[in-house]
Amino acid sequence: MNKLLAIFELMRLNKPIGIYLLLWPALLALVISTNGNFMYSHLLIIIIGSILVRSAGCVINDIWDKDLDGGVKRTKTRPLPSKKLSISESWAVFVALGVISLMLLSFTNKNTILISICFGLMIVLYPLTKRFFIGPQIFLGLTFNPTIIVYAMTNELNNPTMIFLYLAIAAKTIAFDSFYGLCDIEDDKKLGIHSTPLWWGSKTLLVIAILQFSVISLFLIVGLKAELSFAWYIGIILLSGFYFYQHRLASQKNFLLAFKNNHWASLYLLILSVFCFLII
Repeated sequence: MNKLLAIFELMRLNKPIGIYLLLWPALLALVISTNGNFMYSHLLIIIIGSILVRSAGCVINDIWDKDLDGGVKRTKTRPLPSKKLSISESWAVFVALGVISLMLLSFTNKNTILISICFGLMIVLYPLTKRFFIGPQIFLGLTFNPTIIVYAMTNELNNPTMIFLYLAIAAKTIAFDSFYGLCDIEDDKKLGIHSTPLWWGSKTLLVIAILQFSVISLFLIVGLKAELSFAWYIGIILLSGFYFYQHRLASQKNFLLAFKNNHWASLYLLILSVFCFLII
């Protein structure tokens, strides 16, 4: 039982916000790429896939960071640094998640499988980027981004909304993970690993605000490309309310709460898209 609980913790299933932050954008891409006329099988694949991918990302992150997490207050109780699981057991969990993911992909098409494998390799590499890349959050934004995979699954790779939605979700991810990075900035300095807050320094909140302005602009372009109703544009402008609130939290040093608020912002975007496509 203790091993199962440790595996549960290793996959971060006890902290599902990471699943939501991957799932809501994936469902948003599903709704927009199909103009709301999606297949329920695709819906099921995305839900299961989001859980698998986020879990696998957490496992490989902990494997690569096994020698770092013990020196960080927030992560020292994780299964690997606390010795609840061995490195071989963690690799076994990662392989199992990979096999199940491939089985799930077998229900899609060739393009989806090939693109997913490419993104899968990027997921494996992502945890290492903090050691050599000045802005690992940028790599994260490009990697944990389900847009292209979903458009491949719905056979919409030529859809003009894809690139703008991909960039919007990438910018959104870089912004919220930079809030998250602010939580660990002192530990990151001690360990000598990189993050955008260390790179941007005192301008971090300003750069996050610029990224969030870019998100709003890109979503407005998505609306134009998809020929959405006026409700979309009003809704996207109102998205700025979430961002103002996040900066208010950040100004009070509540960086983790600012990060977590993006779960609600992403869910809001999904609901907005459903409203525009399925209700209007």
